[in-house]
Amino acid sequence: MHESDSDGRDTGGAGLAPGPGISEGDLLRTVIDLIPVLIYAKDLHGRFIVCNRFTARSMGTTPAEAIGKTDFDFYPEEMARRFHADEEHVLASGQAIIDREESALDLETGHTRELLTSKVPLHDRQGRTIGIVGTGRNVTQLKEAERRLASAERLESIGRLAAGIAHEINTPVQYVGDSIYFIRDVLSELLDGIPAAGAAGPAAAESERGQLRGELAAAVERAIEGLELISEIVRSMKEFSYPDQSDMSGVDLNRAIQSTLVVARNTYKYVADVETQLGELPLVSCFGGLINQVILNLVVNAAHAIGDKVKDTGARGRITVSTYVEQGHAVVAVNDTGAGIPQLIRSHIFDPFFTTKEVGRGTGQGLALCRNIVVKGHGGSLTFDTRLGEGTTFYVRLPLERASGAAPAADGRAAD
Repeated sequence: MHESDSDGRDTGGAGLAPGPGISEGDLLRTVIDLIPVLIYAKDLHGRFIVCNRFTARSMGTTPAEAIGKTDFDFYPEEMARRFHADEEHVLASGQAIIDREESALDLETGHTRELLTSKVPLHDRQGRTIGIVGTGRNVTQLKEAERRLASAERLESIGRLAAGIAHEINTPVQYVGDSIYFIRDVLSELLDGIPAAGAAGPAAAESERGQLRGELAAAVERAIEGLELISEIVRSMKEFSYPDQSDMSGVDLNRAIQSTLVVARNTYKYVADVETQLGELPLVSCFGGLINQVILNLVVNAAHAIGDKVKDTGARGRITVSTYVEQGHAVVAVNDTGAGIPQLIRSHIFDPFFTTKEVGRGTGQGLALCRNIVVKGHGGSLTFDTRLGEGTTFYVRLPLERASGAAPAADGRAAD
């Protein structure tokens, strides 16, 4: 059975039931103001007749000041014209616009937001169209997360491709390497068999043969050195692209570090020299691919910190990677000679999406994911020491022994 209010209007049985002294309008207005969504209504001329606090704040005003005004009183003309055109379409066609993605300037913050907006006709009791009702949800963070997820998936695909390429490169490199070694041996025998006689006499021929032998030997050694470097890069890529595992396995952290440094060489080689102080470690039970990601992240961040400090001065910094055992944990320490972390942001560096890097250089997910991998995924810890003007050291601590039956999930995969 439906209930009616004091004016005899049907409230549908499930309407608002405010207490004494509180009107339905006051209660509804309070509820709407608390909803973190743009909610508003406009008349046929585009003037606000209802505006919740969230909408007014986005326009840099208050609900009371917005009533009777239009978008042209707040937004840039081009944006206001766009909003007005949508509303005119709804009024003329009687058709609603539901969940349209569009951008709008937030006048309170000065930032452009991505909104999911809806606009529907507003009717009076006789069914006549008297305006429009609109809503808008801020989906900026959701869209950014979707883009980053797509980027992470793309990078994951590139990683798989790189691993396959590394495997494919390895075979022809072996062929070339075997051939170069063979050529070196045969050249040596051939040069030894060159006749010593010549127009310039035996001494000149011997000198020419010696010079030729030296040049050929140097060329072959350079080729061998290059092939060994290619082999090292291929081997490191294969080890770095450690396949995802459902279970932990014993990993040689020192070898993982060496492989990661080869992969990251192009990032740090222009700004820093790398030193390793690798102590004796037992095999550490962990997810090898994820720990490689953590080490890579820390090394790349160290290179960026040094690069920001030295900039175009021509100076070079130093990255030192150390390993040791401490109180039942394997410790990986990554030290840089950058400028250190300012006091004001130290408590935020592990926050998701927090970054001090310019657009395109970092997403703000790297350290948050590193901590997730180490702490949640492995029951370890990720901490740091820093001194302004001197540098920062990050410490990854992984337990050497795990509680019986412990199998923490490995969350997080992407590097910054």
